[in-house]
Amino acid sequence: MPFSTHRYRQASAGVCGHEGADLGAFDAARLVQVQRDIGEARRALDVLAAQVAGEIQSRAEADPGPGGIARRVGYRNAKQFIADTLGASAGEAARLTNVGKALAIADAAASHRGDGGTAGGGLADAGLADAGLADAGAVGQGALPTAPRGWTHVAAAVREGSLTVEKAEILTTTLDRLSAGEEAERQFVALARRLRPYDLRRVCAREVVLGDPDSAEAKERRLYLQRELTLTERMDGMTVVQGLLDPASAGHLRAWLDAQVRAGFQAQREAPGADRTAEQMRVDALATLAHHAMGCTEPGSGVKTTLVVRTTVEELKAGLGTATCDSLATPISVGTLRLMAVDAQVLPMVMGGKSVPLDVGYTQRCATPYQRLAVAERDGGCARCHAPVSFCDVHHILSWQFAGKTDLDNLVMLCVSCHHSVHFGGWRIEVDDDVVWFTPPEQIDPERKRRKGGLADLALAA
Repeated sequence: MPFSTHRYRQASAGVCGHEGADLGAFDAARLVQVQRDIGEARRALDVLAAQVAGEIQSRAEADPGPGGIARRVGYRNAKQFIADTLGASAGEAARLTNVGKALAIADAAASHRGDGGTAGGGLADAGLADAGLADAGAVGQGALPTAPRGWTHVAAAVREGSLTVEKAEILTTTLDRLSAGEEAERQFVALARRLRPYDLRRVCAREVVLGDPDSAEAKERRLYLQRELTLTERMDGMTVVQGLLDPASAGHLRAWLDAQVRAGFQAQREAPGADRTAEQMRVDALATLAHHAMGCTEPGSGVKTTLVVRTTVEELKAGLGTATCDSLATPISVGTLRLMAVDAQVLPMVMGGKSVPLDVGYTQRCATPYQRLAVAERDGGCARCHAPVSFCDVHHILSWQFAGKTDLDNLVMLCVSCHHSVHFGGWRIEVDDDVVWFTPPEQIDPERKRRKGGLADLALAA
């Protein structure tokens, strides 16, 4: 596809239209519009930067010698050249390069068919399976595959501005690993349009593991062997902590640290004083744990927490398949679940059983521990912003003061921020068939269109 600056020129014109204006004199509506104009211009510029970066990388791969495009201008490789000229990090340069090459492959796919439409299949057919976009062959000056196929829906969404370069890289890498078809690509693109990059990564990581559950335990064994932790003291006396944690170790540590941070913020709200950041609380918690462990044989460090891991009855019996853990975004193998469940502080939740009564009546004001687990299972954390379970509380939709029952269809999991936003912002919450729905107030959406919440909002298919 030709290098077109039309969208960028339109978007930048909106920004340039405010030339010389006094931002301090803007009303709220105009300031919001400026921010939106800048966002649109930035996304349009990112597309152009990705196209150029992809072409440069392709040429560098086609000619890696001293006469190559990057080495001719004094750089060791193309990514270094791209990062330096854009003032970007190596990671940002790699992202632009990967997406630029994906756009070129998608264009080649449409050109090969000669209809400009969409193609099924994906980048795996262009030789990129399991290696990500960075392992693609030359797309610009180099040879194209005999029958090029690419993620044309992703490419179209990037060019129209409904998908950022960051989201596009997440999608293309995921679709490649899944060897997905066109319908799956459509679903991923639709999901990516409305999710933040962090939540999109969670969904994609889960789908990759579920797409090949048999390899999950083998991968976790490799990760376990790669675990490490180093402490390096600097000249000023500070110690730098660096490490890699396997899923089982990370699950325990994150669950415990999240509980300490949550308790720390609660204590600060109740007794304001010397405020600490979440990062400082984690350091203090680890230091306290070490101090406690050196002088005491009893486990624990003050604030107790339970790590929940869950799977189905069938998968638990077979020892195969995957499980999920509250503290980890990526599913784990059933084998790792069994290993973690040896710890008395880990609660394995086997789904499908009905032995525990989860609904209680009006006389019970607070959600029971089992109800909290059930709401967490349904909502997956904050039902509105998807914050982790450990950052959230279970709230009544219809307040207990107004005869709201403590039953699952009247309970929702919300973080502190979303709880205040929903409570004071005029949002309506409903639970229909175990799906949480949020209806915004008129000032946010004049049509008041309902929006899915909880895990249903992260589901791939409608």
